[in-house]
Amino acid sequence: MVFMNSTWTFLPNLIGAVILLIIGWLVGTVVGKVIKEILVRFKVDKYVSKGKIALKMSEIFPLVIEWLIYLVFIQAAVEALGTPALVTFVSKLVGFIPGMLEAVIVVVVGYAIAEYVKNEIEKAKLVYSGLMSKVLFWLIVYVAVALALPLVGIDATLINSILLIAVGSVGIGMSIALGLGLKDAVAEAAKKYMRKLK
Repeated sequence: MVFMNSTWTFLPNLIGAVILLIIGWLVGTVVGKVIKEILVRFKVDKYVSKGKIALKMSEIFPLVIEWLIYLVFIQAAVEALGTPALVTFVSKLVGFIPGMLEAVIVVVVGYAIAEYVKNEIEKAKLVYSGLMSKVLFWLIVYVAVALALPLVGIDATLINSILLIAVGSVGIGMSIALGLGLKDAVAEAAKKYMRKLK
């Protein structure tokens, strides 16, 4: 008898939770498709990258927004069930989403800047422009990731230390490469200078 009473008491909450989940799925799907359509129509991906696009804003942002809506409705559904442990867990999950969204924006913007810098250096056709463009591209992407990690609650101390080591190594490597590459030119210039002195 007690079990039957508990079941009849819980059943309306369960039905309400299921209805909320269905509404959340419909709203999230529709909003995601609308945002994707807007981003595709305005050709946002082409502004992000002029080359081969590895990160597509038209794919990332709709997905993030969809799941944000899903989680909000999941939270409401869990609250309707009246289960405190689940409510706490989902609340923490929903609270994590804004930071993740900010981190995604930072990484995408960093990637766009890196791609732009890479293309401009390659167009300039400077000495070692191919090497310089690739080094700067990955350096900017690395910095963007380092800035994004604290937004999702990850300590970036280790990655920042690795970044400093990488920058130092790249600087030394480029100095050695330039030194070796310009060795003959410097020697020739020195010989011409000595001839003029004579």
